[in-house]
Amino acid sequence: MNKIKVYFNEHHLLITSDEAIDRAPYGWIIDTDDDAFAFRMEPRELFDEKYDKNILIITAHVEETLESIFDYSKAVVAAGGIVKNERDETLIIFRRGYWDMAKGKVEKGEKIINAAQREVEEETGVKIESLSEEVVITYHCYRLKGKDCIKETHWYHMRARDGQDELAPQAEEDIEQALWADKEKIRSLKGKFYPLIWALLVQEAGI
Repeated sequence: MNKIKVYFNEHHLLITSDEAIDRAPYGWIIDTDDDAFAFRMEPRELFDEKYDKNILIITAHVEETLESIFDYSKAVVAAGGIVKNERDETLIIFRRGYWDMAKGKVEKGEKIINAAQREVEEETGVKIESLSEEVVITYHCYRLKGKDCIKETHWYHMRARDGQDELAPQAEEDIEQALWADKEKIRSLKGKFYPLIWALLVQEAGI
């Protein structure tokens, strides 16, 4: 693996071994072994809610850098779905001021793929017909109740059963809306998704 992206606030950290990477989008560039090692030991900017720059780390130790972030923080494992219906619309939800996709924490002893389906069904009321075992993993750093956390979310492509136009957003999880949206509708909402979710929709849902 020669690059990993970790999201935080409205920004991201890119860890890559590609020395020819475009550096323009990054406000802080770390490209020496000493500076990369110092960041690995204390990546506090990823958990600073006021930090507002994209960060680029160019290093031969891509996976080791990610592991250091996990060592520094509390790991949370979550799972969710990139869900399509028979009209090739994508399932999205509106929660806490942003459009998102259904996901949630994996329970103790639960298989991650099972958690993904459970969370989608609980949060939206949609019944899943099938899902791919191929997984896309994303990373998100944040602070919660004074603790530095990194969330590793496993996303699965899912197909909903036909004829499920009536959705049931889970109010107790602060979900205000659940919606089937075509590509034009999703594009019209650009800027109202979390950056991680928008990137996932572009990469995996063809937006």
